[in-house]
Amino acid sequence: MVEPSNWRFNKQVHSAYVQGLPIPKDQILLEYVYIAEDGISVHSKCKKVTSVPKNVSDVPVWSYADNFPVEDRFMKPVALYNDPFRRGQHKIVLCEVYANDWTPAPRNFRRSCDEVMSRPEVQEAAPWFGLEQEYSITDVNNRPLGWPSSFMPQPDSPLHHEAVGMYRAFGRDLYEAHLFACMYAGINISGGNAEACPGQWEFQVGPTGGTRVSDDLWVARYILHRLSEEFGLAVSFHPKLIPGASGACGGHVNISTKPMREEGGIRHIKAAIPRLERTHHQFLPLCDAHGGLDNQARLIGFFCTASGNFTYGVENRDACVRISRQVAQDKKGFLEDRRPASNFDPYLVTEALVRVIVLGEETLRNPYAEPKVVKLSIDTSHLSIDEEEGD
Repeated sequence: MVEPSNWRFNKQVHSAYVQGLPIPKDQILLEYVYIAEDGISVHSKCKKVTSVPKNVSDVPVWSYADNFPVEDRFMKPVALYNDPFRRGQHKIVLCEVYANDWTPAPRNFRRSCDEVMSRPEVQEAAPWFGLEQEYSITDVNNRPLGWPSSFMPQPDSPLHHEAVGMYRAFGRDLYEAHLFACMYAGINISGGNAEACPGQWEFQVGPTGGTRVSDDLWVARYILHRLSEEFGLAVSFHPKLIPGASGACGGHVNISTKPMREEGGIRHIKAAIPRLERTHHQFLPLCDAHGGLDNQARLIGFFCTASGNFTYGVENRDACVRISRQVAQDKKGFLEDRRPASNFDPYLVTEALVRVIVLGEETLRNPYAEPKVVKLSIDTSHLSIDEEEGD
């Protein structure tokens, strides 16, 4: 059995160098963060520059090698954040990933999302999003914090939801550190809470418009993974880490348009419901990183999870679409889409919701079902070591 050990991350020695050494002002580290080929993981690599970038346009494009055989990838900077780990002038740079011919990489959903959010009719509708990210914290043996060694399911009751206390809340130190690190970074994080099962937590970003809310969520995920190294823990965004009726992790999306937020906006919220229902079975494959397969075990229709069949209701947390009690009372506000799983891609999901609710589209593209096209770094078919020099 593996036990926690300082060899994983020696925080004291690390801080002595990272925070303790005087560094010249013209030495700045940029951590390039990008979404990996699996569409779930975040990876990063570091570049030193000699001036602090004021805007993302000041950050140079960079590259990395992916897969075997090797495919070149370009990292195009799209968003800039303060670095909560190195601090000072150092920055985190979120990047879009492109193939060597400058076409979007297979899991680059940001470009399409940004194009849709930039359309005049979408700009006029001014959609805002609030994203809820649930996650599980596990120990070095991949056991969720607070669970017994036998993994026996916990009772189906809200014993741990928003709970406090040694026997109810597990992993609060990581959760709290994450909230503060995100605020320092410049992420529009709006809150968080303990979730329904031991070791399960949630944070929220937004409300924010356009692609920025999805940028914030991906960088918040990166920060959470990076922090977990220092705590000797791990973070999982899998929607059903423990089988059975023991709760699940979702990625709920709150969406509103300008007409929904204005007086009498409830009729615009009601008008969106039939559109969401008509595209329901096209939308479900977009709700997790494996084309809907991860989400199937989660969509049970009870224990605050949506069903595979489309449902909606006021203050119904077992519905696919929930209208909050406050929205129903105020007759304006937002709707909550509870279908996405915790490992959803926010660019893909927010774009799909805008296409359906704002643009009225009834056909949704499923990129997970499309075959991957391999684009090797160089064409070596015409090269041979058997040829004599000069031939």
